[in-house]
Amino acid sequence: MGLTEALLIAAWAGISGNYFMDYLGFARPVVSGLVIGLILGDVTTGVILGATIEAIFLGVFTVGAALAPDYNLAGIIGVSLGLASGYGVETAVALAVPVALLGQFLMMSIVYPGNLIPLHLADKYAAQGRTRPIEFAFLSGGLLWFLKGFIPTLLATLYGVKLVEALFDTLPDWLVDGFNVVGGILPAVGFAMLLNVIGMSGRVLAFFAVGFVLVSFLELNMVALAILGTVMAFILVSQEPKTEGV
Repeated sequence: MGLTEALLIAAWAGISGNYFMDYLGFARPVVSGLVIGLILGDVTTGVILGATIEAIFLGVFTVGAALAPDYNLAGIIGVSLGLASGYGVETAVALAVPVALLGQFLMMSIVYPGNLIPLHLADKYAAQGRTRPIEFAFLSGGLLWFLKGFIPTLLATLYGVKLVEALFDTLPDWLVDGFNVVGGILPAVGFAMLLNVIGMSGRVLAFFAVGFVLVSFLELNMVALAILGTVMAFILVSQEPKTEGV
């Protein structure tokens, strides 16, 4: 991987993993898979790897002070090294969880404590009635979020590819095959976590059964399933009673 590609991917990690951009969905691994695929010239594999990592972290999200593992960093580094090394899913799955935990550690130990500085400055400026410095302090909080994604990703993309290639070349075939098996299991765990968050009601189980039949017996692809899911969601929402004034 060249320096230009590494810088572009690292910049995307800093931008998409920023707290402001996460609300827009840019931090999701499936989105990063598309972007990295465009940068490295293999969109199909990039989206596949991004979707695989996305499935692992479907039921993972931050609630209040309970900080979730960094699925954005996991997706970017996993997809980048998976594509560049040529090992694909094996690399993406092997790196996803450790990298997510690394990102979580960086947020807890550096980003959140570091952003207390502009927060207290904003309090000081508020007491003085100075609005412009408050805006600057607020926006400056995004700097640590950018660096949290940019620096680890740049180091991983510049120096991690050869390490991954050397590591996987020395691993026995049965272990590499094991990573493929884990790649099929972890997305199932992600879906199970998501179902646990949604709640296992009768309606959810019914839709789950319908989806299983559509995939297993009718062999519909993901595009067809996404269209059907969107239509069914629209029908259900349209049938919900509307509250006056809302």
